[in-house]
Amino acid sequence: MLGTKMAFNPVKERRYGEPKEVVARVFEEVGGIPEVMNLLELSRTRVYALADPDSSNEISYARIARLTESGATAAAQHLAALAGGIFVPVDKAADANWLSLAGDASRGNARNIAALMDSLGETERSPGVVDQQEAREILKLLDEQLGVLALQRAKLTAIAAGEVPDETGQADG
Repeated sequence: MLGTKMAFNPVKERRYGEPKEVVARVFEEVGGIPEVMNLLELSRTRVYALADPDSSNEISYARIARLTESGATAAAQHLAALAGGIFVPVDKAADANWLSLAGDASRGNARNIAALMDSLGETERSPGVVDQQEAREILKLLDEQLGVLALQRAKLTAIAAGEVPDETGQADG
């Protein structure tokens, strides 16, 4: 059918860090479209429009706050980055597996440093220039890594303050 407008495609490309991409991540984090429909008391069509990059519909701050209260952190991460900081979900640090976090951080750091060096340094594979798409991909990796490092810092801070037992089971008192 030529000339027919296409319906919303939930897998439309959304550039990392753009508002509709952040909204789509929030929706995923709370459990998908049916859960968002339930939490916000909206129709499927309306919910899809809020994350559709081709729609002018915008989600309200109050609705983002409701979804954040339900466990989504993508909006908090995005706003923290816009403000020049990082979001640290402190309550998750107490339950974090320290050895797993350290391993994830080390592997992630190695990948990120390699990606940054390849992108920023002039080599046979790279002209030493980062384009917009490459910058978005690196930012996504870096944001994930910053989250892991923030959890590590929160866990260490709690251990240092004697608020949780350290890995030996000892707590200062």
